[in-house]
Formats: sequence, C-alpha cells, structure tokens
Amino acid sequence: MPVRDSGLASRTGIDAFDLFCAYHLGITRDGGYQFQNIHQVAQRFGTNAGVVRQLLSELGMDPDAIVHSSFDLAGAQVDIMLAPEGISRVELARDLYQRFREAPRRDRDWAKELADDARENERIFGPRTR
Repeated sequence: MPVRDSGLASRTGIDAFDLFCAYHLGITRDGGYQFQNIHQVAQRFGTNAGVVRQLLSELGMDPDAIVHSSFDLAGAQVDIMLAPEGISRVELARDLYQRFREAPRRDRDWAKELADDARENERIFGPRTR
C-alpha cells in the first residue's frame, strides 16, 4: 500500500516512517524501545492526539488499516522489542515499514476466525465446560 499524500503531514512536518516507528513499533526518540500511547507520541511530535489520529488515518496507518492488512504487526513489535544490543531498531524498522506498505489489504471474516480459534482452543485445552 503506497504512502498516501497527507497535507497534514506536510504542515506538521511529521514523517510517515517516523510516526510508524513511534506509534506502532514503540521506537523511542533515542532508538530504544518503550510502548507509547497516542498521547506520548503526540507529545514527542509536538502536537495533540487528534492530529496523530488524523495523520494515522490519512497515511493509511490507522487501526483499521492494520487490522485489514496481512502485515504481522505483533511479530514486528516483538522484533523491535527484542533487537540485540548494538542493532539499530530504526534500521530494522525500515524493512518492517516496507513490508507493511507492501502488505495486501484483506477482508476479515470475523465469525470464521472466532470459530477457528474456538476449535483450536478446544483441541489444545479440551471441550469447554459451562
């Protein structure tokens, strides 16, 4: 999915990659890792949570885009969190960001996913008792 043009991003000077790193991957300003909520990310970029939400939407990185993407965000977050000492999280994130952008969007069949998960849980943990 190509980066969408965002007038708001241009006006605020917030780069799509930097926002992806901070908001979705938890990469801190100094290249460390820490979960950051939307308010912390907004403060980092000198704006407010509403602007960050709007930017995420305009740049195709809002929660809906993530949920309907085949990109494995949880796996990417773990890769960043567990990056070995001496490895740049920002450099690791470049490949992850590219994979996110290239990941196809997909419709989700929530009923099927829940049924599949219930069957898998039953297989692992046994029949559900009420």
